[in-house]
Amino acid sequence: MKRFCKTLILFILLIIFYYPAAYGDASGRIEAEKIFVEAQKSLARGDDATAEKQLMESLQYDPSFTSAIWQLSQIYEKRGKLEYARELILRGLQQDPSASWARDKLAQVEKLLTDRLKMEARAFMDSGEYSKALPKLSLYLGMKPHDPEPLFLLGRCHLALGNLNTAKEYLVQAIQRDPTNRDTAALLDEVDERILRSSLEAAISAAEDILATYSTENHAKAENALHEVLKKDPENKWAAEKLDELSLLSEVPETSTEGNKVIEKGMDKIKSIDRSPAERFPTFPKDRIILSLVTVIIVLLALNLRRRPHKKSYPLQGSLNLIPILDIVSLINSNLKTGRLVLTTGKLSGEIFFERGEIIQARYKSYDGKTAFHRLMEISTGKFVFYNHLPKVKHTISEPLSLLLLSMKSVGKEASMRKKNRELTPV
Repeated sequence: MKRFCKTLILFILLIIFYYPAAYGDASGRIEAEKIFVEAQKSLARGDDATAEKQLMESLQYDPSFTSAIWQLSQIYEKRGKLEYARELILRGLQQDPSASWARDKLAQVEKLLTDRLKMEARAFMDSGEYSKALPKLSLYLGMKPHDPEPLFLLGRCHLALGNLNTAKEYLVQAIQRDPTNRDTAALLDEVDERILRSSLEAAISAAEDILATYSTENHAKAENALHEVLKKDPENKWAAEKLDELSLLSEVPETSTEGNKVIEKGMDKIKSIDRSPAERFPTFPKDRIILSLVTVIIVLLALNLRRRPHKKSYPLQGSLNLIPILDIVSLINSNLKTGRLVLTTGKLSGEIFFERGEIIQARYKSYDGKTAFHRLMEISTGKFVFYNHLPKVKHTISEPLSLLLLSMKSVGKEASMRKKNRELTPV
């Protein structure tokens, strides 16, 4: 009897604890269904805004109410809020995985959404706003992770923004998904070349800093820095010349000090000379004269060693009739030059500004930026002069030269089409 009483009490306690929760869930669904009915009435009247609010309220009472989820997703799709529509369809499929019609609807919404995201991203890229294109392309990639196109576009954006390693990661993934795509392969080669240039520039800069404060104590460090430059660029003439100068200094490490002593003694002797005409010009022993000359040569070598390569002058001038403008621009780009290229044809002149080989600004007539660059690249006669000095100018071009040349081709095609249309139009 006691055991029966205990069992009965336990059963009553279970009912007390669990009945309110079950009743609460049921009441939530009932309230959600009531509001859902009101939402249908609003839709019948054409009041989508009120229906949207009512459906959202219905889901607050019961987040798993799939009827409200499907209905709200359709409203968002109709209003163009495709991101919200997609999220609701995914949420509904979690509640009801067997809804095959919802999977078809999800594919339709994602197709519309990816097309829109791609169009918006390309618009930002065409205007040079690459950072604004990134979130669009990232959302696109999240929906289509096996599509190589968003990976290629992300690689282009990061290349333009100077994020070389990130650009390479995206392009490697893109070419893994589509190994036959030539545009992706060409852009990946461009990124690899830029990474190599950046690494070489860093090595040269490190060597310059050491040589700028050269002393016998950091002789080995300077040699190692120059060898690092030659490791990255075996044909680098500047590094080879500096190594030769260092080897000359290492052959006579104490001559400079001894030579200074000789010079001091010579100066003392000159000061002690009688000012009579017969003794105005003293004579020095032959070995001391040779030693003094060696000292002067070493001092000059040391001064030359401290001179940075970018302070040298690289004169480049000539006629556009002999050298095409494309060859000149490519030469400056490949040699990572910084400065200003002035083009003169007749009474007109234009300028292209370079920073470490990349074009940052162009001016011609009343044009500026990429438009001016395209016009200047069409010049075939005249003269050109390249100056190593880069004045302060506004950066209006951020694309690398390869992308600028690609855009130039597209501009040429559009101009050709406009010309054909004018020829076909009857007068």
